[in-house]
Amino acid sequence: MTLENDSYIFEAIDVTWPAEKFLEIPKWRLRRSANGGKRVSAATAIGPTDFSDIKLAENKMAQWHQDKLFMIKKNEIILDEALSESGYRAIDPTNIWSISSKTLSIEKTPPVTAFTIFPPLAIQRELWRANNISSSRIEIMDRVKTNKTTIFGRINARPAASAFVAVSNKVAMVHALVVDQKCRRQGMGKFVMQKVGSWAYQMGADSVVALCTEKNYSANILYKSLGMQVISKYHYRLIKT
Repeated sequence: MTLENDSYIFEAIDVTWPAEKFLEIPKWRLRRSANGGKRVSAATAIGPTDFSDIKLAENKMAQWHQDKLFMIKKNEIILDEALSESGYRAIDPTNIWSISSKTLSIEKTPPVTAFTIFPPLAIQRELWRANNISSSRIEIMDRVKTNKTTIFGRINARPAASAFVAVSNKVAMVHALVVDQKCRRQGMGKFVMQKVGSWAYQMGADSVVALCTEKNYSANILYKSLGMQVISKYHYRLIKT
């Protein structure tokens, strides 16, 4: 099995950033979460789907009082077109970046710059909340059952960055990477990712994977500068209101 297999990637996403509840019904995998963002509340297809299958997923999401939201993988063209014709708009096109953990770990971080810590420190929680990572998203980290940690970055003896990382099937998935605005353009993103690579390699993960919306230009530039490659993509479809 390789990282190019979309089902493998999305399984790792679900394991390392899980919804409160998963439910599989004919043709669909549904995610139920009161809060926490699209990744933990979107429906995804199981196998080929068309117009006639969409209503079943919509009804269940309506019962849960959730938005009618679908995650569309790169090869799901028929489903994407069906949702578009049903009035759904495309949002948040996202790149899936990947690199060998060994490669990412070769260059070591400067001393006292990045640390692996779990559970996260109070100052990390403050950093996340100050940089648009809500408390409900931080709570997702507590639901993860596999090997996990956070990376805490410091510069000039002050808190500068924080990230969450967890392993599924030899893939280390990075979530909630933030660098405080006052500490940007000083290499902190690079240092945090290098620490991710070192920890992932020690945990036996072959690859490090990060998800990044196309509009997040600075993060995409960071991942490219590290030698990471886009191995897949996805986007969402949300019903127009």
